Amino acid sequence: MTDPLDRELAAGLCPSALPIDDAVQPHGCLIAFDHDWQGVSLVSANLYRFFGLLPSEALGRPPEDVLGADIAMALATALTRGAPGMTIRPGRRDASGQGETDSPPLYVSAHMTGQHVILEAEPLAEESHELPGIGCAWGARLARASSVNELHAQLLRALYALTGFDSCTLEHGGHSLPQGNEGTRSEPFPSAADGCVNPSLMLVDGQAEPIELLAVPGPLPDLSPCPLCQPSPALHAWLCSRWARAALILELCETLPDRSLVICRNRQPRHLAPPLRQLLQQLVQLAALRGALLREKQETQHRYRLLHERNTKLQWLAYTDPLTQVANRHRIEQVLEAELALASRNGSPLALLLFDVDHFKPINDTHGHEVGDRVLHRVAQEVQSQLRGSDHLGRWGGEEFVAVIPGCDLAQAQELAWRLCQTLAQCRIDPVVCVTASFGVAVHRPGDTSRKLVQRADLAMYRAKRAGRACVRTQENDE
Repeated sequence: MTDPLDRELAAGLCPSALPIDDAVQPHGCLIAFDHDWQGVSLVSANLYRFFGLLPSEALGRPPEDVLGADIAMALATALTRGAPGMTIRPGRRDASGQGETDSPPLYVSAHMTGQHVILEAEPLAEESHELPGIGCAWGARLARASSVNELHAQLLRALYALTGFDSCTLEHGGHSLPQGNEGTRSEPFPSAADGCVNPSLMLVDGQAEPIELLAVPGPLPDLSPCPLCQPSPALHAWLCSRWARAALILELCETLPDRSLVICRNRQPRHLAPPLRQLLQQLVQLAALRGALLREKQETQHRYRLLHERNTKLQWLAYTDPLTQVANRHRIEQVLEAELALASRNGSPLALLLFDVDHFKPINDTHGHEVGDRVLHRVAQEVQSQLRGSDHLGRWGGEEFVAVIPGCDLAQAQELAWRLCQTLAQCRIDPVVCVTASFGVAVHRPGDTSRKLVQRADLAMYRAKRAGRACVRTQENDE
């Protein structure tokens, strides 16, 4: 409860002290100095309980008069070094007002905000020398997380174990990931309170009467970074509606619209000492960095997959005849060279089938090029369906096609060519009544080049044309 005597004395002895709209929680007190530490510009009304001074005795005074010279010097040094705060034992005047008595230790957090230095003093029941080791152990678990879901689950386990609160929840985009005693109930964070957690918020007792702040005339300090400040009414109402008297809220991701908050709640009042809160905030920051790394890794893998798919597509377009959907002239020449080199090195057989659609020009002239294109596509698909996976079919040019058949001698190649010839003869492609093709067959000989092999197959195909078409001819021994 706020001590009315403090307010009355402050108003009576220091008429220039003005109450401001902000308030702090009663478990700690707040003192603000101007940036050059010349004088106190703002204090909480409960200053006496922590430092043995009334607000009227502190406002406008230098830090040495309020904190003591040694403590003021140590705090200034800590702030210069970037330390978040330090433990102090302020001396308090005894009942006679002459000497000083020992008082419980306080942890004083220090913030630089614009033109002010803000100190937040909170009681420190005991110093835990285990905190660094505990933080290292949980930090290692977070660093080993291989997915964002695993990372968030480990973070909630850490907060649940270290705070001792009833529940810990990760609130992201209206969805909750819980840890604790509240099951899987989703509880969207109120949009009206979304801007009040910067960078963290600690509520010790939601039913405690807040402590007012008194300030001297002049610019007021920015109190938004102070966890000691009283939560906004919207957030306070939201916590009360969930039977939470104590809460710790930390920001995991501040990027909108992906802002994420870790919300720990307890049904009973609970004070978490500043060193523990700092450790928890470090774990949350580590989780945020690890999460960003995992998301970047996932995005990089996605980009690599997309790049691979696009490269595969480009390669397919570069190697495929767009009309017949089989290998184009450039690709089938590459395949022939590679298979010819392999046959020469291993002494294995290799056959080449060169075939041409019979009477293709009259088909185009009579039925149009669209029908002609349909005929070429159907011929390629029918032949492809009869080949093995190790065989290669390509469009040589116009209505000519080439099939490269590894591991196939002349007799086998001739048998395959007749089978293909008969398959095409039985094919009906409206409005063309019958489609046939003439086949020339050649096989690899020692010292062959791709040009010689194609030339022999070409001569054999023209013999098939002269023989009446829709038939097969093979290379002659003297070719």
